[in-house]
Amino acid sequence: MNVIFIILFTSLTSLIAKSSSGVKPTDDPSLRIKHFRLSPLHLALDGYDPVSYFQSGPVKGKSSITYDYKGIRYHFANDVNKNEFITKPDLYEPAWGGWCGHAMAVRGEKVEINPLCYKIINNRNVLFYKTFWANALTNWENEIKKTPENELMKKGDQFWSGILNQ
Repeated sequence: MNVIFIILFTSLTSLIAKSSSGVKPTDDPSLRIKHFRLSPLHLALDGYDPVSYFQSGPVKGKSSITYDYKGIRYHFANDVNKNEFITKPDLYEPAWGGWCGHAMAVRGEKVEINPLCYKIINNRNVLFYKTFWANALTNWENEIKKTPENELMKKGDQFWSGILNQ
């Protein structure tokens, strides 16, 4: 009983300290680096341009056109996209740190993705796992027949918030 109380108390005080500091977990570079899906050099989206997902589809960015945002590095196909990202980074960052949307919304798990398998949902880039044998975007489409998509997005946000607060 005492051990459980200590664990709960420690978790609660940690959460209060984070919220009272005015820094959201998604603003803390060390938490972002710890929890986002990144390469060893902190590169997101396997080098794909985050803005391109909202245009005609994913385009590989150039290593010569980069921007580091709160500890995460992004590559861009051109300077226009880089400048667009700089003005609205929260719009263009992938949902849930770039982990599989279906796994995050249904089970709260970090699962690998294929950066070419995605869906823009409520102006958010949700990425999905995809291999020759499995496609989590198909699973997502089947899931929204039972659970409204907005509800899945809220569940994913709740799970992600919990992960960031670990």
